[in-house]
Amino acid sequence: MRIYQKFILAVCFLILTLLFSACSHIVYPRGPIPVEMDKVGQINTSKEISFVNELTESKLTLVAVKGSDKFFADFKQWTDFIIAQLGNELQGRGVQVKPEGDYVLKVSVPNLRFFWGAWAVRCIVNVQVERSDGKWAKTYEGNNAGQSIERAVDGAVHKVVAAIIGDPDFQRAISE
Repeated sequence: MRIYQKFILAVCFLILTLLFSACSHIVYPRGPIPVEMDKVGQINTSKEISFVNELTESKLTLVAVKGSDKFFADFKQWTDFIIAQLGNELQGRGVQVKPEGDYVLKVSVPNLRFFWGAWAVRCIVNVQVERSDGKWAKTYEGNNAGQSIERAVDGAVHKVVAAIIGDPDFQRAISE
């Protein structure tokens, strides 16, 4: 009888440990949301543009904690996604995007944050874009709230891409 009670007690401690252990989640954009042509029209430039991911190492970084849940992101993967979306958006607006272009733009995601409110999750992503000749650089912010973390992420990435391609400074930087 004594062994049976110790066994039950050990199983209960094991179950409680599993219940209170932290859950880990990896957050990333699910898919591109196209920027409407009404928001950002044609971009006039005769230059060929290429993008380079300034981040060389792929590693998971803790970006948020909520209760026992921990959220991680791979900034290199986020940067690759944003570069792909920027390339598609620019090509759709008449810009030539090539692997070896006249202007090389270095892109990186240096910061990503999450905030939980009563009804929504907010994602804020920063993207740094710099011309490789050092004559122009700017940091952009995508800030979006959604009912789920996935919606917040997708909206923040969409907003930062729209901010980049719609910025007159960026358009000047790729056309001078």
